Amino acid sequence: MKRSERLKPIMALAEQKERDAASALGFLKNKIDAEEQKKIQLKEYGLEYHQQIIESGKQGVSGATLRRHYEFMTKLNDASHQQNGHIEELQEQVSQVQQYWLGTQGKLKAFEKLVEKAQKEEQVIQDKQDQKVMDELSSQAYARRLQSDNF
Repeated sequence: MKRSERLKPIMALAEQKERDAASALGFLKNKIDAEEQKKIQLKEYGLEYHQQIIESGKQGVSGATLRRHYEFMTKLNDASHQQNGHIEELQEQVSQVQQYWLGTQGKLKAFEKLVEKAQKEEQVIQDKQDQKVMDELSSQAYARRLQSDNF
């Protein structure tokens, strides 16, 4: 079996790892986008809720209602901070997966070059063998002509 043929299963594994890493990277980036959207929704909800309290406050609000408002806004703020932390964790994961993906790309390119080099070497050997056969056939034809000219 030719060297380039023996390298193909290894290259297929490298291609699969690169595809898997790219897929994981895409998944994480989509996850970050979704989490960013949740963060925006939390902020918008907090603003809407706050606006409702302001509107109802124009008609007078009890101390208990203000306390509940404050407690709820605190919970929303905590949820927003928690969401920020979650997004930061995902961004760290993206960074790690991106480094892994770049590594798999490097390995894949190295295997591609290795296979290409092996194929070129095999082609040189095949070309030499073909030339040897052609030289042999040419020599035989020349020898037959010489023999037929002598008779």
